[in-house]
This record gives sequence, C-alpha cells and structure tokens, in this order.
Amino acid sequence: MKVTREIPVPEDNENPDAKPSVEDIPCEIEDKEDGNYICKYQCDHEGDVMIDIQFMNDKEQFVPIRGVPFKASFSAEAVSKDNLLTGSAMDKHIKKELERLTTLMNDNKKELNTKDKDLKDVKALLKVKENVE
Repeated sequence: MKVTREIPVPEDNENPDAKPSVEDIPCEIEDKEDGNYICKYQCDHEGDVMIDIQFMNDKEQFVPIRGVPFKASFSAEAVSKDNLLTGSAMDKHIKKELERLTTLMNDNKKELNTKDKDLKDVKALLKVKENVE
C-alpha cells in the first residue's frame, strides 16, 4: 500500500513550469489472517491524499485492486462524526450511490434482458456482456 500527498506549488513561485511535489506518507499494514487487512496512516497536514493498494496475483505480479487510487481528504474543520460509518457524510454517499445504481439498472434493463434476444446472435450477446461489465 502506498499513501501519497501532493504538495502544491507555493503561490509566490515565479517558475511557470513548477509542478507540485509528492510526499510518501508512512503506513502500517496488519494482516488479519482472514483475507482482510487493516491499513493505518496519519496525515499531519490538511488536504487530499491518494491511496494506492496492490496485491500479488497468482503470477507473482503486483496488480492494483479495483477502484484505486482512492482519495481521502483531511480538514481541521471537518466534523468528527462525519468520519463514523453512521455519520452524515456516509449517509450522503450511500444515498448518492443508490441513486447512481438505480439509474444504471433502469438504463440497462432493456439491454440486459435476454428473453427477446436471439441467443445465437453474437452481436446481441456482446451487447448484453457490455452492460454487465
């Protein structure tokens, strides 16, 4: 696992080609011996961090897990209860995700239905496959 923080270019920097730098943030990984891991890190500065998680596959290659990189934000003004799984930020996220999934399912319902499709038609099956992935 790698956690990084982008350090912005100072506003008083006169170099037009200046780019933000990246700082690695140390992290600890605890293997729970049941397929789960606990990753701990501490960000001492406000701002966003990017979290990149990879695992070793059966070919002994490191590959990213689905959805990476993840972004986490840190702010001194954040309400502490928003970090709880029952906090208002989680509630908003769940509602937004449910709306997105409902829309996706409704939009793809016709394409996913195989009742009226010729199952010997490769193009029709590929269209179903595209909407499943």
